[in-house]
Amino acid sequence: MEKPEWIVLDIDGVLIDVSESYDRAVKLTAKYFLDQLSIDGSPSFETIRNFRKIGQFGDDYKVTEGLVLAHLSGNPKEILEEFPDGEDLTWIRNRVGNELDREEVEQTFDRLYFRGELPPIYEGDSGLWRKEKPLVRTSLLKKIKTRYDLGFITGRSRAEIKLASKILNYEFRNIVTRDEYQKPDPRALETLVGEQSGIYLGDTFNDKLLVDNFRAKGNDFSFTMIGEDKTVNEVLKDLINRADY
Repeated sequence: MEKPEWIVLDIDGVLIDVSESYDRAVKLTAKYFLDQLSIDGSPSFETIRNFRKIGQFGDDYKVTEGLVLAHLSGNPKEILEEFPDGEDLTWIRNRVGNELDREEVEQTFDRLYFRGELPPIYEGDSGLWRKEKPLVRTSLLKKIKTRYDLGFITGRSRAEIKLASKILNYEFRNIVTRDEYQKPDPRALETLVGEQSGIYLGDTFNDKLLVDNFRAKGNDFSFTMIGEDKTVNEVLKDLINRADY
């Protein structure tokens, strides 16, 4: 494309460092369930991030359940090594022959993320979301907005977006959350940009798959992986320079 009409960004791992919030909530929630099942161990942060990158998960509740089931199998390393790129929670449920109660996973995870609470031994502070840190310079988002249409697609809920706005001191507009569509459903992009061209900036296989699914419908959209070669700030600067050239 000569010049993209839209710049669309993921939020977690792209605009905000969630290593001490969502990643830790996954780790502590998984450990809580494993303890209830009398199984030693918990996933490392590296495993959590790798698992999230290769799988087709719409939210961290599914990531958490997948990791618990991997440990429940008795050989989590083997499960993770065999996990096919782009597969989802159904694969690991079938592989292990078990599943967790979705509502209980959500309630446990949310108590940690929003309030920092779990049964006694896991008590935290006032909420893990407070540990999130900006990765993006909001001044660059404001500049991008003057040169392109700017939008966001995220696995966060509307309630979690309010917290992201506090972390970045930035008001999100043109946004699709998991309350509307879960990635990689191409309707998330279609709802936002229609049939216009653009670039999506994400950090997981699921983000790339979203764009692939949207392109499969005949749309002109490209994908840039954040964190492999360039930071989000470097990519945004390049896009601003391209628009000004």
